[in-house]
Amino acid sequence: MKKAVQGASTIIRQWPRVVAESIGLRRSPPVRPAAGRIPDAPTWHASRFAASWLGHATVLLRLGETTILTDPHFQERAGVRVGPTRVGRRRDTALPGTIDDLPPIDVVMLSHAHLDHWDKASLKRLAKSYTSAVIPRGTRRLLPRGFGSVTELAWDQSAPAGGTSVLALRPRHWGARYFFDRRRGYNSYVIEGDGKRLLFAGDTAHTDAFDVLARAGSTGSALQGGVDLAIMGIGNYAPWEHQHATPEQAAAMAERMGARRLMPIHHSTFRDRSEPIDEPMERLLKAWNPSRIICSRIGESWFCSDDPISADALSVATTKG
Repeated sequence: MKKAVQGASTIIRQWPRVVAESIGLRRSPPVRPAAGRIPDAPTWHASRFAASWLGHATVLLRLGETTILTDPHFQERAGVRVGPTRVGRRRDTALPGTIDDLPPIDVVMLSHAHLDHWDKASLKRLAKSYTSAVIPRGTRRLLPRGFGSVTELAWDQSAPAGGTSVLALRPRHWGARYFFDRRRGYNSYVIEGDGKRLLFAGDTAHTDAFDVLARAGSTGSALQGGVDLAIMGIGNYAPWEHQHATPEQAAAMAERMGARRLMPIHHSTFRDRSEPIDEPMERLLKAWNPSRIICSRIGESWFCSDDPISADALSVATTKG
C-alpha cells in the first residue's frame, strides 16, 4: 500500500508539467534520435529468427515465417486525447520509423490495456484482414475492428497464432485501462515456433511465474528447457517496483527461466523524471552478461547468426549472434 501511495503521489506531482508540455505552455526537452531504423521487408523476411526494438514495449519479432508485433505504440505521447490534443508523457527517444515502414504483420500481440501499451490509433492502422490479434481476456471491446481473427487468452491458455503457438502466463501487474477499471486481463506470452521459444513478459514486477520455463517440455512442447530470448521490462521502477521489475530483478528472472539472450525494453522511451534515462541500462549491464543482451537501444535490430542474411544487408545498428 505504501508503494502504491508513493506512485500516485509521483503522478500527481508530475502531472501539471506533463499537461503544460502537452498543450504547449511549457517547452519539452530535445528528443534523442533512434539508434537505427525499422528493417526493410526483404531483409526482415530473409531471416527466420530476428528481433527489433521500436521503443517502450513495441517489439518486432520474426520466428520462422511469422512476423509478430507486440504492444504497438507509434504516437509521440502516451496518454489520452482531449479534443485535438494528446495529453501524456512525451518520448525521450524518437521512433525509428512509422507504421508504413513496417513489414507485413502476421500477429499483433497485446499484453494489457494500459495507455502506453495499448494505443488505439496505432491499432486502427494495423487492423488488416491478414493480421490476427492475441489479447488478454476482457479486452476485446477495446480492440478496433478489422483484424482477420482475434484470440482472447486467459492465464494458462494457449492457442495457435500465425505459424506459432502462444501460451499466456500471469505476470505480476494489473490490467486496468483506467484506474477504476479492474476487470480486464493482463498477460505475458510464451511464443514457440520454428524450434525456438521466446518470452514476451510485457509489464511485470518480480515474480517466479516464469521459472517453469527452465524445465524441458514445461509448456507442453518438445523444446529443450529455457528460452532462446526473454523480452523483459527494466524501467519505470521508481517508485513502481511493486508493478515494474528493477534491472536486477529482470536479470534474476531471466537467469532462473534459463534465458540464453535478454532483450531489455520499457526504458528510455517515455519521459519519466523520477528515473534518469540511462540508469536502467547501466544497472542491467552490471547484473547480466553484456554479450547476452540484444537491442538495448531503440531502433536496434538483431538477427540470429544462423540466418542466411548477407552482412552488407545489415545496418550499423544491427547485431548478429
